[in-house]
Amino acid sequence: MLRVTQTKNSLLDGASIAEELYTTPKDGDDFFDSLSKPAKEPTKLAPRNTFIRAGVLTTVRGSAYMEYGNTKVLAIVSPPKELIRASARRMNMGVLSCYVNFAAFATGDLESVAERERHLGSMLTKAMEPVVCRTEFLNFQLDIRVLILDDDGCLLSTAINCCGVALVECGISTYDLITASTACIFRDHVFLNPSAKVEELLWKHRGNSGTSETSTPPSVQEHGLIITASMDTFEQIAQCQQCGYLSPETYVKLLDYTLAINKSLRQLVRGVLTKRVKEQHELDLREKAESALEDQRLGEIIEKLKTQGLDEFIQSNIKEDPYVKRN
Repeated sequence: MLRVTQTKNSLLDGASIAEELYTTPKDGDDFFDSLSKPAKEPTKLAPRNTFIRAGVLTTVRGSAYMEYGNTKVLAIVSPPKELIRASARRMNMGVLSCYVNFAAFATGDLESVAERERHLGSMLTKAMEPVVCRTEFLNFQLDIRVLILDDDGCLLSTAINCCGVALVECGISTYDLITASTACIFRDHVFLNPSAKVEELLWKHRGNSGTSETSTPPSVQEHGLIITASMDTFEQIAQCQQCGYLSPETYVKLLDYTLAINKSLRQLVRGVLTKRVKEQHELDLREKAESALEDQRLGEIIEKLKTQGLDEFIQSNIKEDPYVKRN
């Protein structure tokens, strides 16, 4: 009897065919040793190389594209739409919903994509709710959609920054500009704006990395990650997510680092939005000048029609074809 078994082709399914970089604690140690480790007390609190562009899509009202290092995110904000469900209409504020999707080429682990999308969407909604003036669109729902094009760490903080720019581009009332950044600590080394490999190393080996083989009893080292979204004008924190084991002193230290990076990002976002407003103003002036010129030409034609009469005006505008021979 012939038995047929279905096998999964990683290449056809779009997943990465490369083997995992490290699977055991020893492999994690080797990978950590190969990293270029930052100083234990970072002196330069600056974001990655950042590129932000507002209004990248002309088919929607609010859109933004952001590159934070190698992490690339596209955010789209649609105008508020009326709620249909009667249960949701009883709320005294508008509803904000965020949806996150990975591009097919953005990740190799396809099995966990759906779970990651739901988790990122939930965290993004919690971060954006304190920013939007939801009391101005009662019984309406505002949808924010994020497309992940490439993930090299700091994914949630990059999505928050990109959504903040898209909200302003869409004309949605907000209390302040929101910026976010990420920091983590692993084996007494502080990583600001960690890459995807550092984050993966932290998740896979945080349970084993803190155990010392020589000490008795074993001591647990601090290892964890913190994501902070803040509004600097009011000195408020919109969201602060922490994972791993951190002492109160280390938690405050990482929080101060992320807030300092957020201030630098805020200046960058303000510059991008100011440039966008200037571009839109110049475009409006150009369109206004073209409209005035068209109105002037139309006025001249109407005046000429009044003075010459219809028949004479038609005859004066008829031009003979120079290539046609006259008999």
